[in-house]
Amino acid sequence: MNKRTALIIIGRHTEEWHTLSPTQQHDFIARVGRTASALDLSPVTGYRLAATPGAFVEIWEAQSPTAIERAIKNLQAIGYARYVDARWLIGERAAHPSANENDGE
Repeated sequence: MNKRTALIIIGRHTEEWHTLSPTQQHDFIARVGRTASALDLSPVTGYRLAATPGAFVEIWEAQSPTAIERAIKNLQAIGYARYVDARWLIGERAAHPSANENDGE
């Protein structure tokens, strides 16, 4: 059975984040997206946490724990920690079989 590995980020924007202009914030978010895409990380979902301003949960998936570890290192390399106080969690789930895998049943 195939497994998917998740990177679960629980974060809060730092004070430095709030000093960025809206354009700089947008550019940084785009850089995070390009970094994730280059590492075959797929966004699953994200939520703003209403009780804590600036807090959020994001879930990204990859094919392996190694890909997730690479993603964490790359996100750290682009300065993620400057703008987000984050906790990184790694999880696994069984991948759903594709429609092609069910054709022979």
